[in-house]
Amino acid sequence: MIEFHVVNQQYEAEKPIIKHLSLTIEKGEFVVLIGPSGCGKTTLLKMMNGLIKPDSGEIRIKGKELKEWDPITLKRNIGYVIQQVGLFPHLSIEKNIVYALDIQKVSETVKKERARELIQLVGLAEDYLAKYPNELSGGQKQRVGIARALAADPEIILMDEPLGAVDQINRAVLQDEIIRIYQTLNKTIVFVTHDIEEAIKLGTKIVVMNQGEIVEVGSRDAIVFHSKSHFADDFIGNKGFLSYLNIVKIEQVVCPFDGINGNVSEKDMVFWVTTADPLIVGIRMCLENGVNHIGVRNAAGQVVGAFDLGCLSRLKF
Repeated sequence: MIEFHVVNQQYEAEKPIIKHLSLTIEKGEFVVLIGPSGCGKTTLLKMMNGLIKPDSGEIRIKGKELKEWDPITLKRNIGYVIQQVGLFPHLSIEKNIVYALDIQKVSETVKKERARELIQLVGLAEDYLAKYPNELSGGQKQRVGIARALAADPEIILMDEPLGAVDQINRAVLQDEIIRIYQTLNKTIVFVTHDIEEAIKLGTKIVVMNQGEIVEVGSRDAIVFHSKSHFADDFIGNKGFLSYLNIVKIEQVVCPFDGINGNVSEKDMVFWVTTADPLIVGIRMCLENGVNHIGVRNAAGQVVGAFDLGCLSRLKF
């Protein structure tokens, strides 16, 4: 879907921003670019939709070199969401969402239907379509920004720290919404963040960058537990591990009663968790209550097995 082959870019002499970078992003992946400020994350993102041209190397989108794309056609294939949403203050939310369709001369009937679909997809009620940007909170504006990026049904969505200005509670809600949209639409998403927990939560592939280079690429499991780079290991560190425990669900490690150490059965269980609880909840419950095993129920309340402190050994990395 997106390929970088030995790409280089620098803004000032002897000050490279991107150095000999090669990367492949497959169709349907949720790729998170993470690293310290100034490492080249945003530059890489802007290269993907032609806002910045590399000094050397090759970038391919859907098998075609970037310079061979018609700029307008390319932008129709790529949605773009930024931290400062940039909604047009004089336009209604409906008009903001379908702005790209206006340029394409799409009929009013189609635009209205698309706006209704998208406002619901991003978790807002239909009556928001008649509002104006100054009537919305920061989190609501970001939802509209995501809807606008999806309006032309692009195959690729680029997100440049879209939640950086949103408070922590709304940020967690919006992260869940982005995951839901990704799973619903199966788009290819490239997401820039400096937040380790956000990267661990969202990415199917995590790209760790430093000083214009990729230092590690892998799944969240590989990045957290099997990092091959000292920089990535230090950068992700304990925060990455704690984020992992706070995101991965107990359902991934639940064990039948006859599969755990010791002679333990359902009737011995005093404390219970659900399959939807994160690992950290089960670990904390065991430690706070001085027990090695707790029971696990599913969403319907049915007993499905047990959770114990050896849970991590059952994770498949």
